[in-house]
Order: sequence, then C-alpha cells, then structure tokens
Amino acid sequence: MHEIKSAGLKGLGVFAKTFIPRGTRIFSEAPLLAISPGQNAGDIYSASRSLSSDDRRRFLGLSTHVTNELKIMRWSQAVWYTLTHTLSSLFRREKGIGAMSWPNPKEHVTIISIFRNNAFNLGASSAFQQAVFPKISRINHSCVPNAQGNFHDELGRFNIHATRDIETGEELTLNYLQELGAAREVRQERLMSGYGFSCECTACDMSSSKGRDSEKRRVKMHEELAKYVEEVAGGSVQSSEAELEAVQRFIRLLEGERIAGRELSSLYLEAAKLNEGHGKLKEALHCAERGLEIDRDCLGIDHPLYQNSLKAVDDLRRLQ
Repeated sequence: MHEIKSAGLKGLGVFAKTFIPRGTRIFSEAPLLAISPGQNAGDIYSASRSLSSDDRRRFLGLSTHVTNELKIMRWSQAVWYTLTHTLSSLFRREKGIGAMSWPNPKEHVTIISIFRNNAFNLGASSAFQQAVFPKISRINHSCVPNAQGNFHDELGRFNIHATRDIETGEELTLNYLQELGAAREVRQERLMSGYGFSCECTACDMSSSKGRDSEKRRVKMHEELAKYVEEVAGGSVQSSEAELEAVQRFIRLLEGERIAGRELSSLYLEAAKLNEGHGKLKEALHCAERGLEIDRDCLGIDHPLYQNSLKAVDDLRRLQ
C-alpha cells in the first residue's frame, strides 16, 4: 500500500504505492518508546535503556532537531540524571544490591532529542502522554494533510487513516500542529522552533493563488472570530448564538482548505449540540451525521470516540 523513499529536501517520506480510498487504515503501530502522564525526561532515558538492540537501532535512526537553548537545557537534565543515578547506584552497590550502572550524558541528550522530535502527544485521556512510533514517524508534515493519526487505547496502537482519497505516488502527510486555522507566519514559526524546518505545502506557498487565497481565508476567519468575541463580551449577542456562528465559520474554513479529521468532526458535533439547544433538531441531526461520517474515516468504527458519535446521532434520530 505504501513505501518509504526520498522526499527531496525533506529527506525520507511515505508514498502511496496504490490508490488509497478515504477512510483506509494505513498504519496501526504500537509504541516503541513512551512515557505516561506525570513522567519526565529522565523517565524517557530510563525506558530507552531497556530497548532491545534492534529497537534501539530503529529509534536512533529517526530524525532530530536541537536548538542551542534546547541543547543547554537537555545537557543540564542529563548531568542531573547522571549524578543522581550514579549516587543511587553506588549506594545500592555498597548495600550489596544490584550491579553498578553508569548513565551516559551524551547518549541521554541524543535520546531525549530524538524522542521530543518524533513523539506524538496522545491526549490527557490516554494511557500514554507521549510516544514514538518509528514507522509513522517517517510521515512528513503538511498544513493541508491527507491523513490523520489517533491513538486507540483499547488496542494500544496509533492508527493512521486517510482523510481523503490518496492517489498512487502521492506522499502521505500529517499535520504536526494542532489545527487552529493559524496564519502562515504562526505555523512556520512553530514548525521551525519545534522541528527545525519550514513548510512548503500548498497552504504555505505564497507564490501561488491557492496559497494566497488560503491565507486570506484564515486571516479573515480570525478577524471575524475576534469580532464575535468582542460582541459577546459587550452583551450585544447571546453567547450561544455567537458560539454557533463561530463554529460554523471554522467548519467552512477547514472544509475550504480540504482539511478533515477529528478537529472537523468535533466542530460538527459541537454544532449539533448548539442547534439542539436552539430547538433546531433537523440541523442538529445533519451536523451530527456529518461528524459521524468524518469520525468513521479518521478513527475507524472500532474506536470508542466513533461509538460516542454514533450514540449522539442515534439519540437525535429518536427526537425527530
């Protein structure tokens, strides 16, 4: 279905070997290295030392990006970890407990840098806070991606689904950023500081009419949202009415950009709730059904969140 090959200046990338229909589960991968909520950088390094030689080779083959500020911070963390664990190991050895274990600060910095550059944030409700998936990590970024990843806690796997039809030879892409309809300058700054690259996707290409039109839509939407916030704060409109209008505008923006995924389905499901609150049951059902369709494509019917969306649709159908 897919293959890893050169993606030009981006390095390696994942490309479709055959036509991939929307909703296809392209990848399903268990974490190679993960930390749970409440764990920190030291726990990442500790977990890495338990990897098999093959898993360690796969992990070290992933990309990394480190700024001078991050390097200083991570070296400080590594030195502190080395000091505390060496003293602990010496104490245990004097007590006749276990063998001496010597942490490697340089290795520590490398491990943390690779982890931070490749880990996916899995959400507050997940068993893992962040995790690395070596195959999925080969998928490059786009601000207008054709796939999305969501963690399935019950399966313990990170699933990648096609959010639109993907043609043979087309590169698979994910959005590394949370989709907030941000302008190009904001997106570029976040990508450069977090990952060390500039995006050249169609939404970022200001030399094309498509890129310029995308930027105009995003800027206009944020201006309108700011206006609605002011109106709500001033009491000139009811907050629920303004919220519904804001949600609908965000939906139009994402659909205009051909962006589909959990961000869009969540907006449709929120619009369904707001319409139901206004007694507009037909509109509520339409929005809920659209959200369910998107969830089916980006989550799969076995995901608990899809089942929640299905229940919301069933409840609204009973009210019709």
